[in-house]
Amino acid sequence: MKPTSPSNNFLFLVLFIFVLEAILFSIGNNKSNIEFLNKENKITKIQNIFADVPIQAKAFSIYDETLNRKIYGRNDEIQMPIASLTKIMTVATALNVHKMDDVVSISLEALKQESDYGFFVNEKFNIKDLAKFTLVGSANDGAFALVKNEDDFLNKMNLKAQKIGAEKTLFLNFTGLDFNTVLAGAFASAQDVNIMVMYASRAHPEIFDASILPEIKIKSLSGFNHSIKNTNNILDKIPNILFSKTGYTPLAGGNLVIIYKNNYEHNIVITVLGSTIDGRFSDMEKIINVLYDLDYGK
Repeated sequence: MKPTSPSNNFLFLVLFIFVLEAILFSIGNNKSNIEFLNKENKITKIQNIFADVPIQAKAFSIYDETLNRKIYGRNDEIQMPIASLTKIMTVATALNVHKMDDVVSISLEALKQESDYGFFVNEKFNIKDLAKFTLVGSANDGAFALVKNEDDFLNKMNLKAQKIGAEKTLFLNFTGLDFNTVLAGAFASAQDVNIMVMYASRAHPEIFDASILPEIKIKSLSGFNHSIKNTNNILDKIPNILFSKTGYTPLAGGNLVIIYKNNYEHNIVITVLGSTIDGRFSDMEKIINVLYDLDYGK
């Protein structure tokens, strides 16, 4: 019998490797398809269940930042008043145009904003400290002071919102406070709020991470100490919370946006708009509990 040549052996080896790779690819591809179908089936199940979940809010939106996809939304593309959720973009814009250690003074006009947080006229702060204080306590005078009397600040806020894809957002003031009984200070969809908070928390994590502090204490450059408690009274009920911001006005109702990390290490973003002052918290708890009950993850 004629012996097999080395070149033939080499060809057989190459052919064997090719066939083996094809088999492994087919197995891997099939596994990926099964995982994809399982994921899609789970999301479909979640969507079907949320369709029947009683929520007081007029709109809410759930987004998986890790998967970069919306999980569920109810009226989440409708433009609505957002109250103090406005401060997310006020703070982000201030940090975009100024350095962290820039100094800002509290003007008399800032102190005329609704609510008194204990500041003094001409009291000076580092922007980074005032930004954290403003987020945690939703300080209207703090938000107004961060603007530093810049004429085009509102324009910058609106342009940034459009640039990041929050197309139904419109800021008419820096605080989100109602102008009167018929005109709100800012508008956005629940979907837009999710977009804004993801942008802000990625752009300035060292500031927005402070939003989950139960209380914040700062000292002004003028030597005065200030403290304020977080406006979100369910912080301890949300496991692995990463971000929080509340909002309430008579026109907007109760609003709340959070980011938390679920059991599968996914960052989940949830916005609730148009609830009641207490309902925003019970709505958020209900939404998170449903997600946990369904073991939502990968």
